[in-house]
Amino acid sequence: MKISVIGAGNVGASVASALVLREVADEIALVDIFGNVAAAKAIDLAQSAAVFGIDVKVKGGDDFSLLKDSDIVVITAGSPRKEGQTREDLLLKNAGIVKSSVENIVKFSPNAIIITVTNPLDVLNFVVYKVSGFDKKRIIGMAGELDSARLKFEIGQKTGLKNSEFNAHIIGSHNDDMLVLKENVSLNLDEASFNEVAHEAKTGGAKIVKLLGTSAYYAPGAAVAKMCEAIVKERDEWLSCCVVLDENLTCGRRVRLGKDGIKEIKELSQNEKEAVQKSQDDIKKNIEFLIQSKFF
Repeated sequence: MKISVIGAGNVGASVASALVLREVADEIALVDIFGNVAAAKAIDLAQSAAVFGIDVKVKGGDDFSLLKDSDIVVITAGSPRKEGQTREDLLLKNAGIVKSSVENIVKFSPNAIIITVTNPLDVLNFVVYKVSGFDKKRIIGMAGELDSARLKFEIGQKTGLKNSEFNAHIIGSHNDDMLVLKENVSLNLDEASFNEVAHEAKTGGAKIVKLLGTSAYYAPGAAVAKMCEAIVKERDEWLSCCVVLDENLTCGRRVRLGKDGIKEIKELSQNEKEAVQKSQDDIKKNIEFLIQSKFF
């Protein structure tokens, strides 16, 4: 199993580190336009594997041929969100970076599953789909697992429960309109408590940006590794991921993943359908903006 990561910044390196320590792949490639950075981090990661006696090959550099014959390619390359900047502000700039990344994936790993991480996630996952021409089951966006983890964190802070004692899922768009419903949390929280943890989860990324001056990276890296594990090990569990729903829409759903990508998408309840409509309409507007700007 070979997994490649495009982008050796904080998020990309955290993805690679989580993959190494979770022993998900036999080979990992880290590719970045700053070749020395990617090469140095690859050596550092290989040495971290040596600490624990983990047998994995890690290579890095600026040569996109390092992607060759990857089973999974993760795209993290792009400009991170800065304080006061919305995910939508990043759209055109990061769309160009993602487009170039996808063209290299098509060239060197035409059979790969692609996991999109770059923001604004939902729209850029659509870019990956359109540029690659791949079957939509091989196009997956990482956002819901991160947002769900933030919700679990806030619930744990509020209740004192351990992470292993309950489940929580967020679907919909990866922005302030993400869908947090009580029916998707395996706890009976009162209305006030639920509204509080939901708000904190929605603003969890912004809080880190304010404190750190850049986006989070450890939790996103862990979320990608979890998705890769589900693909590699055929784990029969529901994960929150961004998926291609039709020719004009990508959005977050609960899905099951396997060696070929998306195995199943869970149907929305009527309540979920109504609640997610606004965020889907906003995603469609941004997709239409790209189409009208002749991006494709």
